[in-house]
Amino acid sequence: MVRRGERRRGAAAQLAAAPRELFRPMKRKFAPSTVLGEEQTHEVHRLSMRILSEIGLTFHAQSAWDTLEAKGCAVDRETGNVRFDPAAVEHFVAMAPGAFDMAARDSAKTVHFGGDSIVWGSASSAPNVLDQERGRRPGTGADFQELLRLGHMMPSLHVMGGHPVEPIDRPPNTRHLDSMFDWLTLSDKVLRVYGIGTTRVEDGLEMIKIGYGIDEVELNEVPHTMSVLNVNSPLLVDEPLLLGSIALARRGQATIVSPVAMSGAMSPITASGSLIQHNAETIGVSAYLQMEVPGAPLFYGSLIAAVDMKSGAPAMGVPEVVTGAIAAGEMARFYDMPYRTWLGSTSNTVDSQAAYESMMSIMSAHMGGAHFVHHGHGWMQGGLTTSFEKAMLDADLIQMYDAIRPTIDFSDADEVIDAIAEVGAGGHFLGSSHTMSRYQTEFHTPELSDWSNYELWEEQGSTRVIDRATHAWKELLEAYEPPPIDDAIREELVDYVARRKTEIGTADIA
Repeated sequence: MVRRGERRRGAAAQLAAAPRELFRPMKRKFAPSTVLGEEQTHEVHRLSMRILSEIGLTFHAQSAWDTLEAKGCAVDRETGNVRFDPAAVEHFVAMAPGAFDMAARDSAKTVHFGGDSIVWGSASSAPNVLDQERGRRPGTGADFQELLRLGHMMPSLHVMGGHPVEPIDRPPNTRHLDSMFDWLTLSDKVLRVYGIGTTRVEDGLEMIKIGYGIDEVELNEVPHTMSVLNVNSPLLVDEPLLLGSIALARRGQATIVSPVAMSGAMSPITASGSLIQHNAETIGVSAYLQMEVPGAPLFYGSLIAAVDMKSGAPAMGVPEVVTGAIAAGEMARFYDMPYRTWLGSTSNTVDSQAAYESMMSIMSAHMGGAHFVHHGHGWMQGGLTTSFEKAMLDADLIQMYDAIRPTIDFSDADEVIDAIAEVGAGGHFLGSSHTMSRYQTEFHTPELSDWSNYELWEEQGSTRVIDRATHAWKELLEAYEPPPIDDAIREELVDYVARRKTEIGTADIA
């Protein structure tokens, strides 16, 4: 008799022989949930208009004031406070498109934001990196490249959503050049630029044109990248991110407008207060960007999280986050904008807490109707660390949720009746023809789970999930092959980076 472990090893060998899947588009299979309903959704909008018209947002960007005044806003030029005309906000927010594509270097990996599509990104912006063997450490360029290669190999990761870890050994003023070179050569999936000021944006777009082999007209025809504009909650809009977003919009690229509503710290402690402030900040900034570039592609971004009142640390993957994500999704649909949320964990190690907090985040993304999930692979310790093992765990959990069946297929009903008759009372179905024809494909098999009985699990080394995750990321990196890129394009990218580093030198960049 073939033992279960041997069957699984045999199946693994067959999978290893098959072409490796690098990209798997995903769709939400269930209708988004609601916590507000139509009446409360309109009430959140009305109260957000009160904030924008009576309290206002403060824009630390004098370049925005003329446009805001011209569109009917009251600007205090001493403080930068801007009070909005609600009718103008509604008019301009309505100009944002309800859906759009984003082009990848490999056109087969282009993604769609809208409808029932759900797109998963990499972790982003963590200062530290962690794996079981090398421990926790500040991020480097080598770690950054390893995580890019790993992300390229993961079918559930669709977007290189920023620095999976900050490569702090690279100079801050030219870091974006090396990062763009790595994104464009180590993977061919959709990538994100950093929109801190205009220099990073302009360099990023020029390198995308080179790497994709396109001209300015083709760049502007469809979004090829995005950046994130985090409102400095409460109510403050910083100039560098605003300028970067405008530079992107003027060249047809997308911005995620995403306040950070840490309830009790950066927004009111109640769910109602955080949602109202978060919504006001999102639509106020979105309206301004549409004033500058009508029709610019935008995301309704959300990062609503609780705060541990004992330590002040963000609490991720908790019930309040799920409620907030569902409510923010309702508001995104109210304004007909693609919705971005996030996946995170506060856990300090890859353990059961990391797993259940991640699954709560994944569930909230699906229930909220998310189109893009930022920080989707490996983000932990409240966003301070990206973990190789956690990236593998997140990928496994994302694929498990994606495998949930929204319907039951009854097309085999006659075979089912025959199988029941064949087995009879008190029998078993393990060897029935109905089972034997389907056992290899009927069930989703998680990558990291071990379904062996206790004795076999012990015999094979008593491995934990984190051990299997370590083995899995090493295996993926060993199998990594860089995507093809024309030698002339690579050389042009090398020359561009070298030239711009010389031009920038040691100067700060805007």
